[in-house]
Amino acid sequence: MFRSIQSKLIIVYLLLVLVAMQLSMVYLLKQLERSYVAKEQAELHQTALLWEGQFSSFLVNGKLDEGTIGLIVANLPGDVLVLDGNGKVIGATAKQPDHKDLVGKKYSNDDITPALVAPQSVQSVGEDDTGERIVAEALPIEHRGEVVGIIYLRASLADVYTRLSQVRDTLLTAWAIALGSTATLGVVLARTITGPIREVTRKAAEMAGGNFDQTIAVRSSDEIGQLGDMFNRMTRRLKSTLDEIQGEKHKVEAILTHMADGLLALDETGRIIKLNPAAERMFRTTEPEVLGRHPADVWPDLGLESALDRALEETRSVTFEFRFGGLYLLAYITPLFGERQHVAGMVVVFHDITELEKLEALRREFVANVSHELKTPLTTVKSYVETLLDGAADEPELRTRFLRVVDHETDRMARLVKDLLHLSQLDQGSVNWDIHAHEIPPVVDDCVARLAVQIERKNLVINRAFAAETPLALVDRDKLQQVLLNLLANAVEFTPSGGQISIATRADGAMVRVSVADSGIGIPAEDLPRIFERFYRVDKARSRMLGGTGLGLAIARQIIELSGGAISIDSELGKGTEVVFTLPAAQVAETGWN
Repeated sequence: MFRSIQSKLIIVYLLLVLVAMQLSMVYLLKQLERSYVAKEQAELHQTALLWEGQFSSFLVNGKLDEGTIGLIVANLPGDVLVLDGNGKVIGATAKQPDHKDLVGKKYSNDDITPALVAPQSVQSVGEDDTGERIVAEALPIEHRGEVVGIIYLRASLADVYTRLSQVRDTLLTAWAIALGSTATLGVVLARTITGPIREVTRKAAEMAGGNFDQTIAVRSSDEIGQLGDMFNRMTRRLKSTLDEIQGEKHKVEAILTHMADGLLALDETGRIIKLNPAAERMFRTTEPEVLGRHPADVWPDLGLESALDRALEETRSVTFEFRFGGLYLLAYITPLFGERQHVAGMVVVFHDITELEKLEALRREFVANVSHELKTPLTTVKSYVETLLDGAADEPELRTRFLRVVDHETDRMARLVKDLLHLSQLDQGSVNWDIHAHEIPPVVDDCVARLAVQIERKNLVINRAFAAETPLALVDRDKLQQVLLNLLANAVEFTPSGGQISIATRADGAMVRVSVADSGIGIPAEDLPRIFERFYRVDKARSRMLGGTGLGLAIARQIIELSGGAISIDSELGKGTEVVFTLPAAQVAETGWN
């Protein structure tokens, strides 16, 4: 009952009214009582003065005439005692209890005794022996400055208190009616105050449930109206702020969801509170599986916990490299601090550097291969030159043979440098292209003609299978020739005498498909994935002996892919190899770009 403001307002309001009415009624009754009692005392005093004047005439030798006064008093109405100067009763009315026994005896009380001692009137209000409320007065009778007697009168206050009781009943009735009216008015007044508050509470509950489209009708300009107006302003501002926060949250969620790096967020206790999709893919888990757990419990073998502790100790960002599931990851660990350097959490960003490590390994291997490829001919050239300087130059036949070796090794280095420069230009995009529609068969025939000597020496059979519907290809003719020469040269070199080389072309959707197949020694299955890598050789000793640089297939792949096509290789050891590449067909591709 007392939990609502309305009930509290009504109770407090009624209590205030009740206290006010109670105080006012008590005050009014007291004032009436004083007034009525004062009136009775005044009337009693007038009566006492009247009898004092009459009894003063019954003096004999300075004393009251007891016989006469006794007879007079005995017949008086009311409650009257007359005493002489010594306090002896000389007359009593019939209303006095035992009035006959009182005559001739001394009588004193709290009113009479002071009146005898000091010649002055003494009044009092009290109760008699029966409990009835009375008003009394003792008035001295004086003669020549001496008290010769006392008139003691008493009057009942029953009528006074009856009237006061009637007044009290009337006031109580009026009070009850006023209290009921006040209660009704209090309920109405409380509702006018608590009604808007209830509406604000209900609207606030709706907002707590997520519905921010809430407004309050402002019906007044008082404090309640101001409260409603401020609530509406707060609602609009809160909705605007939450919309902004929601927008920012969506942006952050979109960034975290689509960022390539993995993200792990920890709270102040070191428990996981966020794992983005990239991190889920890296660690092959899902966010619900790890939420609320410590990283050391989820990934006990990573050593990540020590890196986290180090970041907290040093209060700065630290990095940590580790391997997980075939990935090489670099973790950036950043502690978050709140007020007074309190740890608020940590953010760990995982960067997948697996490809970078592979590229770095390839770079190291590339540098080593280039160094090795250059070192071998340079060593040969140096040794032969030194031999010539030591005197071999004086022998014509030996000098000529040595110089031919030097010339061969120099050509080998020149081819290597040329291929490296070509690859570099392809990587940097600085190669000039002359793209036009070309028929592929004439280019194939031209390449076969250039290798005719090697083909005839090994008695190889060249099979051509050019489909009649083969479309023109959009390609740089010189670069296509470079690719075909490389593929045909490899086929010729690794195909035994009397073998076959087949060249075929046909349409393949929007592309032109070209294949070069041989019946040569083939390539082991484990070497096929790396066959297009730079400097990779299946038979390194034989390749170097034949003068190869190990860059031909890498260059061919670059040219085909930059032309808009694709290249692949299929081989079976001891049975042969087939290389297939595609180029855009002229009918569906744009032409004339350089």
